[in-house]
Amino acid sequence: MRILITGGPRTGKTVLAVKLSIQSGLQVFHTDDLIDVGWSEASANAAEWMEQPGPWVIEGVSIPRALRKWLAAHPEGKPADKIIYLSVPRVELSSGQAAMAKGVATVWREVVPELVRRGVEIVFDPDPDQMPVAAAAASR
Repeated sequence: MRILITGGPRTGKTVLAVKLSIQSGLQVFHTDDLIDVGWSEASANAAEWMEQPGPWVIEGVSIPRALRKWLAAHPEGKPADKIIYLSVPRVELSSGQAAMAKGVATVWREVVPELVRRGVEIVFDPDPDQMPVAAAAASR
């Protein structure tokens, strides 16, 4: 199973990815590890991670931009089996984080129609207490 987890800042992406890793042994790639590079390079690196055979989890705010790049480079195929989109912040956001969340949502809306056309399973705002178990079960 190849799983992408994305959404705005502070929505629980990393927490969910770590839970999935613990429960199912999936390798996790964090786009936060690319914080020292710009948005363009970070999303390009994340798109390259999608080229690796699964199973894996890739999480972060730069995933929608990475998806846009991956889809442009691959006229067919799926970048992942499942994408989990988290939109509800767990804490109050700073103005910068709120602006980032809007940008993430804008790019996300651009790529969703193509992801649906290609048959990628998309899960919006799952129950955070139930999702790790369900996703881990699906990855077996």
